[in-house]
Amino acid sequence: MLGQYLHGWRRLPSIGVAFYKPTARTYSTARNKVACYVSTINDAYTNLAIEEWLLRDTEPNQYILYLWRNTPCVVVGRNQNPFKECNLRFMQQHGIPLVRRRSGGGAVYHDMGNSIYTIYMPREEFSRKANAELVSRALQQLDIPAYVNERHDITVDGHKVSGSAYKIISARAYHHGTMLIDTDTQMLKGCLSKKYMNNDGIVSKGVESVPSPVTNLREYSYTIDHQQFCESVLSEFVDAYNDGLPIEPVVFNETNVHQLPEKVENTRKELQTWDWIWGQTPEFTHNVDHQFSWGAVRASIRSRHGMILEADLSTGSGDADQVTIISAIGVALEGCRYSQNAVMDAIEKIKIEIPGLINSGNQSIVNDVKEWLHSRL
Repeated sequence: MLGQYLHGWRRLPSIGVAFYKPTARTYSTARNKVACYVSTINDAYTNLAIEEWLLRDTEPNQYILYLWRNTPCVVVGRNQNPFKECNLRFMQQHGIPLVRRRSGGGAVYHDMGNSIYTIYMPREEFSRKANAELVSRALQQLDIPAYVNERHDITVDGHKVSGSAYKIISARAYHHGTMLIDTDTQMLKGCLSKKYMNNDGIVSKGVESVPSPVTNLREYSYTIDHQQFCESVLSEFVDAYNDGLPIEPVVFNETNVHQLPEKVENTRKELQTWDWIWGQTPEFTHNVDHQFSWGAVRASIRSRHGMILEADLSTGSGDADQVTIISAIGVALEGCRYSQNAVMDAIEKIKIEIPGLINSGNQSIVNDVKEWLHSRL
């Protein structure tokens, strides 16, 4: 049923301009209470914007399945601290963008071997367990011995293949999750494994991810792919909510996505802004210290919404000039964005506000501190 829309990923039907006049709610009313949407777009910002639009603009009593996947990226929950949850240096080195979604939950790695499902329903009918079991049954259809654990993760042989999160508004709710089919697990570990991170000393008020051993469905099936997974989930979805009667999926592709309401593009743009990706970071403190040849330096930095609110830098050095310059760097860090470039921005501030403080006599100390903090922030 879904194969005609997914097969080959190039021969996809247009869904027609009429569908987009004016909102998804209009279209939903004209259809059954059950619908399926498939995105062949692989941009995380676009897919998350569509996901939010379907939540807000479809009928409250409608059951919807939305199927999609993205090119490589790391997606953190709305209330997470990416400085604590992600290996940002590794991501930068490999060109993997950071994305912040609108729902809660933990950090996940996306690539084209990782399928994503979103199940919408009326708020009063929402059940994480029921949705996870629906997807688990879909895997069992494909002879994969999946089951749901106590955290509502979908697992196989004790290894997680799908983590999930949810969002609830006044009359609607959705449950969305990833499905590791043939993802690059080395990249996943590089981005998210705690043992590869250099973030000791961060104490955050944000939601922390719960690490779990993971595996790909490919370990249990040579034939499983995105299309098979989508078809199987759709089959279970219509059995559960449409008495087994088939439904015709609506496809979003690069051609017709531009016909979506303006609010979708507005949301997409907002999800890419610094204010959303970094500015939503909850308050945290970062305490670090280092022993240099000329003395020890300790830094205690407090940040909220991606900005440094307080930075206390001190040194055990007995040299008055060293104490002064270290303290000045701490003061200048306040008001900077929390980033690798923060100390360079602070040094530029000092040069403007206190001319002559940074000179040839203390330049080596400034360079030491700059390189150290650049490696820790």
